[in-house]
Amino acid sequence: MVKQNIIPISSDNLTLTCDVTGRYDTIYWMKDNLSLVLNNTLNSDITISNNSLHFSPVKVSNDGNYQCVATNLFGPHTSPKYQLLVNYGPLSVNVSGPGLVVIGSVITVNLKCSADSRPTSEYRWKYNNQSLPATGPLMAVGVSLKNAGIYTCVAKNSLTNISMSNTIGLNVTGKWVGCCSNT
Repeated sequence: MVKQNIIPISSDNLTLTCDVTGRYDTIYWMKDNLSLVLNNTLNSDITISNNSLHFSPVKVSNDGNYQCVATNLFGPHTSPKYQLLVNYGPLSVNVSGPGLVVIGSVITVNLKCSADSRPTSEYRWKYNNQSLPATGPLMAVGVSLKNAGIYTCVAKNSLTNISMSNTIGLNVTGKWVGCCSNT
C-alpha cells in the first residue's frame, strides 16, 4: 500500500512510502502503469530511498496514479493504485465584465471572477477597497452612478493558504434615451 506523509501542495516536499509486510528483495515504483524512470530531466526532482519515493518539491506535473512493486522469491506484488493530485494556486485571477455601462440600458451587470486553483478557490469581492458581503465567482452590480468604481476579486485557496486578486473598473455614464424618437 502507498501512503503519503502530508497533503500534497505544489512546491512542498512530499514522500510516498511503500508499506510492505513481509520480506522483499527489491522495490520499484510505477506511474500511470509505466516503470518510473528517474534518470531523465523530467523526473530530476524525484528520488528513491529504501521504500520511499521523495519529491523535492512536488509539482502539478507529478499528478498521476502511483504504485509500488515489491519483489521476492515468489514474484512481484503490486500495491493498489494511489492517485496523486497536487494542490496548487491560485496561479492567476481573471475578472471580466463590461468596462462601461450607460444608465438605463440594463438594470444590473455581472462581474465574473475565475482562478486556476486546486481545490477551487473561495471568492470575496471589494468595492473601492471596501469589503463587500458578496462571495462566489459571480457578482451582480446595479447600474447607477454610485456603483461606478474599482471592483476587486480576491481568490483564496483554503488548502494552500494562497490569496491572489485582480481588479476591474466599472464606469457608469449618461442617461439612456431609448432607441427611437417620435417626430
